[in-house]
Amino acid sequence: MSILKRIRRPMSLQQAPYLPLIVSLAWAFLASAMLLESDVYRYAAIALLVFCWIAHRDDFKRIGGDWLAWLCLLWALYAFLRFVWGMAVHGEKGASEWLYVFPLLIPWLGACLYATRDRLFAAVTFLMVAGFIGLLLTLDVSALVHGERFSPLYHHNPIHAAVGCGLLFISSVYWLAFAAETAILKTIGGKVLAATAIATAVLCLVGIFGAKSKGVWLAFSLVFCFMSITAVVHYGRRHMLVPGAIALLLCGVGAFVALDNVKHYAGPTIAAALHLSEQAVSEEEIEKAMENTVSKADTPESMRERLMLWTNALDIFLESPIIGSGNLWLAKWREAKYADVNYTLIHNGYLEILVRHGLFGMAMLLVFVSTAFYRIRQAWKRGIIPSSLMLYLFSMSLFFFITMASNSNNRLAIGESFFLLAGAAVFAISIMLRADARSSAPTITA
Repeated sequence: MSILKRIRRPMSLQQAPYLPLIVSLAWAFLASAMLLESDVYRYAAIALLVFCWIAHRDDFKRIGGDWLAWLCLLWALYAFLRFVWGMAVHGEKGASEWLYVFPLLIPWLGACLYATRDRLFAAVTFLMVAGFIGLLLTLDVSALVHGERFSPLYHHNPIHAAVGCGLLFISSVYWLAFAAETAILKTIGGKVLAATAIATAVLCLVGIFGAKSKGVWLAFSLVFCFMSITAVVHYGRRHMLVPGAIALLLCGVGAFVALDNVKHYAGPTIAAALHLSEQAVSEEEIEKAMENTVSKADTPESMRERLMLWTNALDIFLESPIIGSGNLWLAKWREAKYADVNYTLIHNGYLEILVRHGLFGMAMLLVFVSTAFYRIRQAWKRGIIPSSLMLYLFSMSLFFFITMASNSNNRLAIGESFFLLAGAAVFAISIMLRADARSSAPTITA
């Protein structure tokens, strides 16, 4: 059976002709947080769950024997009960605590993804075209020419927009890779969409540069290297020679043109980070080094605020390192060293987890990520999923987890949407793995 047939199959529901289009749009809306910072993705997730409960209820049963699904459900129950305890006993509701109950939905969304997987290519196509139009409409040419900051797409601030552009860039590249692995590019429509994918990716690069987020610049640089190396490994030097040379040339020209502007925006932060590193080596305590950097007059204000936030978070984490402070973390924040800092958004996704759920919460994330990596890799080895899908999931995850180190993306719409979709993909692939194992198992006859 070909890879394409394994990924796509006709929906079994007796349906109206327009229903497949609606399902594709629902998945696109679930991923729309990379374009538009809103709650639309939540309604899309609920709509997909309701639809699949009505039309594909039998596929929900495929989740039952998966230990990872049970782990998600148990974690969601634990997080919910802990939240209720904090409210009832201490009168503290924290901030965004209910996000940690979201794993309750992920296994069932995985079953939905498995049941409607034939609609995913269309969903990514809708998303890519919408992103292309959105980037054209929000591209501030004047700010770009003058090296000033602007916010592409439709987000609350340029940092969120830069993350969204990074995710859309990766989606466009691997949409094109999947189309190349199949017969899609041989059609006229496929060639038009391929040109749109390339244009979208280029505009995403412009958006990332224009948003001036140093953390996203770093994350994207690392992920771009990862994508380049894995492309050569999986698709061969012969196939990647021309596109690789073109991409390298464009990157070289872009780096040369933007070098002075990059130095202007990133230079002070790099200097402050180097100073912090030197202080961390010379001081006995990292917290003392952070305090020295905060008090240093030439530390950029954005970095100063982050260090203040991280100092508060580390102090709270160290009070209860195993299970965290639950809802009480926000009450402790009011008594922290830099309680007058303007934010309670910690600007580090890992510290967001540690202050609430400690090392126990981080262990849960590590178990899920490592299991996901293993299952995705196994599915690729067995020919169940193509290289483009495996590399897409790895690249998206790597980019997102790196950006979490300098921003609380897991507390934003873009992070919630990412975890729902990435987690659902893991469970859909898990179902396919078990189905493949059953079909290849030897038959015992009398």
